[in-house]
Amino acid sequence: MEKKRDISIFCDFDGTIATKDIGNEIVIACGEFQPWNDLLKAGKMDIKDYWRKVLSTMRLETSPEEFFREFVKTIDIDANFGMFVAFCRENDIKLSIISDGFKNYILPFLEYNGIDGVKVYANEIEYTPSGLIPHYYGASDGCECMCASCKRNTILSTTPPDDIIAYIGDGFSDLCGAEHSDIVFAKQVLSHYCNEKKIPHYNFKNFFDVTRIFRNIIGKNDFRVRHQAFLARKHAFECE
Repeated sequence: MEKKRDISIFCDFDGTIATKDIGNEIVIACGEFQPWNDLLKAGKMDIKDYWRKVLSTMRLETSPEEFFREFVKTIDIDANFGMFVAFCRENDIKLSIISDGFKNYILPFLEYNGIDGVKVYANEIEYTPSGLIPHYYGASDGCECMCASCKRNTILSTTPPDDIIAYIGDGFSDLCGAEHSDIVFAKQVLSHYCNEKKIPHYNFKNFFDVTRIFRNIIGKNDFRVRHQAFLARKHAFECE
């Protein structure tokens, strides 16, 4: 009898768990969002250089810790995310948040909304006398994804090879992660990308949809390795 595979879910944060991109909202509120964001979207600026630039323009009236702690209170969470966290725990599903944003606002956002015990993989901002400096996790020369970090590398380095990998996301930073996952939940930019690349996926609006669909998958025991994702993971291991 084939061994039952464990499930590892990786979930984007900005625009997925948080209803807005908190990183962008912070820069709009206290820094120079343009022309840098337009240059980034036009491919004329690297994402790492983008964050270095916009963070250098930030002008805060309080300490960074206090600013982030208070700012996250102005952004809504998907009202059904807590239910999804509980669902994963009840079914022994490993759930991690994987973000190209920053722990500096993700952790206080989760705390404010009563979410605990979920592993977070994200970039970090260092507070220095000369300003805010970003540090990126998981980046490598072997991946050319649109992340300052590399979600693919984090997924592959933290997941046992026999696990079924599921991915939930909405934007450009999620494209690479979705390509390497067996089960994909997508909306907005990621959904369009999956359609273009013929990546099977579930469309969703919120975590009520995700929970409902996952409950149905579990009920049917309908977990399987996606062949193209398996090949992509194999190729990534060989290239690193």
